[in-house]
Amino acid sequence: MTTVTAPEAGFYRGPLGTLWYAFGERRRPLVLAVVARAAASVVMGIPVAVAAWCVDAVRTGSMTSHAALMASAVVAGSVAVQYVLWFVANRLAWVNTFHAVGEGRIGALRHVQHLPVGTVTARGTGDLGAVLTADYEQVAVYTHHGLMNLVGGAALPVAGTVALGFVDPLLALVVTASVLAAVPVFRWVNHTFVQQSLDRADALAEAGGRIVEYVQGIATARSYDQVGPRLDWYRQAVARMREVNDRLAVRITPLAYVSIGTVFLGVPLILAVTGYAWLGGHLDGWSVVVFLVVVLRIYAPLVSVAVEAEGLRLTDAALRRIAHVRDLPVQAHPASVVARPADGELHLDRVTFGYDQGTPVLHEVSLVAPAGTVTAIVGPSGAGKSTLLSLAARFHDPDSGTVRLGGVPLPDLTRDQLFDAVTVVFQDVYLFAGTIRDNIAFGAPDAKAADVEAVARVAHCHAFITALPDGYDTRIGEGGMTLSGGERQRLSIARALLKNTPVILLDEPTSALDPITERVVQSAVTALARGRTVLVVAHRLSTIAAADQILVMREGRIVQCGRHAELLAEPDGLYFRLWAERERAARWRLDPRS
Repeated sequence: MTTVTAPEAGFYRGPLGTLWYAFGERRRPLVLAVVARAAASVVMGIPVAVAAWCVDAVRTGSMTSHAALMASAVVAGSVAVQYVLWFVANRLAWVNTFHAVGEGRIGALRHVQHLPVGTVTARGTGDLGAVLTADYEQVAVYTHHGLMNLVGGAALPVAGTVALGFVDPLLALVVTASVLAAVPVFRWVNHTFVQQSLDRADALAEAGGRIVEYVQGIATARSYDQVGPRLDWYRQAVARMREVNDRLAVRITPLAYVSIGTVFLGVPLILAVTGYAWLGGHLDGWSVVVFLVVVLRIYAPLVSVAVEAEGLRLTDAALRRIAHVRDLPVQAHPASVVARPADGELHLDRVTFGYDQGTPVLHEVSLVAPAGTVTAIVGPSGAGKSTLLSLAARFHDPDSGTVRLGGVPLPDLTRDQLFDAVTVVFQDVYLFAGTIRDNIAFGAPDAKAADVEAVARVAHCHAFITALPDGYDTRIGEGGMTLSGGERQRLSIARALLKNTPVILLDEPTSALDPITERVVQSAVTALARGRTVLVVAHRLSTIAAADQILVMREGRIVQCGRHAELLAEPDGLYFRLWAERERAARWRLDPRS
């Protein structure tokens, strides 16, 4: 699907309307595919008409050898034309559907990239993964297969009814009325089935998320013996999916029969009307037989229409879920440069923010991190330290207040300006499947090999990289799980060094490392911070004693601000108590006798 941005009306506009909108520039070949498939179905009626003509000619004695050869040639030609039309329709539908769905996935991913990070994390990996895979796959399968069958099943009955209208308009009208009578039933079934399909898709997304979570945490699950039958939280998700599927199957079967049965109620009606016409002398016996044969040829394809209508409902549910993602509001950025930051100063002015409306995590927080200085943020768990860091990176926008970089509010910066100004180094490092060189150059893909090696040396990771089998071309698994925590952390610092932005946001990168690795990583962090504005969330107070200023947070507020020595001079302050607890923890020993 094309990567157009959804208008104010929203991405979803009914199942067929959404497909039409989403196909964009590929609408024309899709229309040609539909026309070719409809024409192929109409051509299927030619052999039936020729057969009826031949039987009538034999009955009346007007059949000749020349007429028989001509009838055979017409049938053979119609079969050849039918297969050509099928080939054209299938090729156009398959090729353009897969191109359109591929473009749609890319468009959805680009849309997700422009969403606030909090919105993405709130949706969950399983839900977004199901939208980008299963839901788009349902759209693809239906468009190139189900839609073609739906058109093909409807084209022949429509053409047959039109043809019957020239023979007997009244009987053709009866056929049309019997089919139209089923439309309200189809609409009612569709409304019921779509909601069931949405429930099924949600359950599938939940189970998918559980699978991803389980695979990512397999080591922890095994260490706590939470695998197999004891993995209740996963079994509950699967059980819910099975329950939804069972409920869907139980409801779809009678509803499907209701839909099909309503259509076929027209058959006894047609028998009664044609019988009445024959008894009244309006039709002869042979015309009645031909008419009934043609009528059955009209009704039989309607079964496939009913079947594919069920597929349309599943596709409708998938399109609704895709629309839920495509309609999420993106984070606004100016299209062109409005203002340029004067320097790397970070300024938060009376910022209030909460993940849930009405439940603030930060309360009117104000701070100034001057350009080229190190500002450390400390405090107990849940104080709002990482939240403050995420606002400085514009992963979220504050509910009130302003975050400025170099005097410019973050919403007034273009995406490129923000990307070129701020780098975040997380405590939990994520590396992508690929080579070590690719991961270091992730923020600067055009970097030269010499530049990659230079930052690797500064980040103290050149030695362990060259010890690997393929050096910088060594491939690492998803998440970098083939490397140690310290190695991943040093690679992330090298990545930040190569990106070379004036502002660095650090979620304490040494809190989970052993003392030797911590010292190496701390040296790399010092190199990274040199000459830059650094905002660092500190869990180990010993690592921030030399910071230019230390902010102490509690319950979403800054309660102290100063340098290390100044804060220690306040024995009643929170920082003094945190430092005392740190000293007490440093003296802790494991004593199995106690």
